[in-house]
Amino acid sequence: MTWSVWLVPPMITSIFFVLGVITLYWSIFNWATSKAESQNKPVNVKRVQTIVGLVCAIVSVFALQLIVRDSHLSWTFTNFQLLLLIFVAYFLQVKIPYWAVFIAGIAFMLLNGNINQPLSWVYTCLFVLFYVFSYVQSTHLWRAPFTRYVVVAMAFALPLWYLVKVRLHLTWSTYLDEMINYFILVVLMYGYFKIQDKDRRIKDRLFQSANWDALTKVQNFAAYDRAIGYEFRQSAAHGRDLSMVMFDIDHFKRVNDTYGHLAGDEVLKQVARTVTAALKDADPKIILYRTGGEEFNIIFPNYTVEQTKEVAQKVFDAVKSLTITYNDIEIKVTISVGVSALSLKDSNPLDFYKRVDANLYHSKQNGRQQITVG
Repeated sequence: MTWSVWLVPPMITSIFFVLGVITLYWSIFNWATSKAESQNKPVNVKRVQTIVGLVCAIVSVFALQLIVRDSHLSWTFTNFQLLLLIFVAYFLQVKIPYWAVFIAGIAFMLLNGNINQPLSWVYTCLFVLFYVFSYVQSTHLWRAPFTRYVVVAMAFALPLWYLVKVRLHLTWSTYLDEMINYFILVVLMYGYFKIQDKDRRIKDRLFQSANWDALTKVQNFAAYDRAIGYEFRQSAAHGRDLSMVMFDIDHFKRVNDTYGHLAGDEVLKQVARTVTAALKDADPKIILYRTGGEEFNIIFPNYTVEQTKEVAQKVFDAVKSLTITYNDIEIKVTISVGVSALSLKDSNPLDFYKRVDANLYHSKQNGRQQITVG
């Protein structure tokens, strides 16, 4: 980019353009994932990354080119385009068929009005190869990833920029300046994404530890508390059905006292695994929560109490049929269950919880190994 037109060094301009798009991507991505998590919805991170990343990259490239296509400075955004390719292919690992990238290149040539120029076709083919190589190296755990990343980025940028130089009769000094700027931006981009990726991994680990039970691998009381609060508000606002199941393992203390706490841990894990499988068969959207030592809750949005009772019976039967082997000892377990639906008398989630808990208590006081609905 020329100093005389933009009045700022080309390096600074490129940084602002690239980081602007990446920052927009991270902002939308974090908003979308946080929104889903706050509503207790499952988040397919890879899908969100793909959609948000592609939209940001495509819109920014084509919108920018629409502005500068008739200008003698249209070539100045070549680095921007190359860096966005790296952004999509290497850092987001978005798998796009090579023919789709090629079609996008043709659309770009039509937009610029240079589809009849042979050098533009060569440029497009190299651009597609650049995407393929960037994506492949991002998905393989090869040695020296940074070195490979830089080598591939420069190996394709050199001929791509040379084609731009030849077609638009740029000077060698301009070519050299742009390559230096590009190299610096490639390195900065790698560091920026490594920092962002590390930050995201830390947040994911914190979220997992805060919302998932380490022993049973099901969601914990904190996740339950957030979910029941959200579902309670939705049911109250829209008049939706809401039911809940609460169960605990019968005579669990006896298992610990007789066979040891490690045996008790195995019982908890196997019961959680069995109930999760039963729920998945009934309705994959239903989630199991461990809310106490041997106590579990299941929330049923948009379920009547009769529908919930049917699923509770499947859970009850699945656990009853379970035989847990620990140190060559076979342990049979059963559960006591309480089931209830949201009532107009419930002014908050705790009122609802207490009524379901009362039904569970009724099952335990009346011989255990049964389901109480009320």
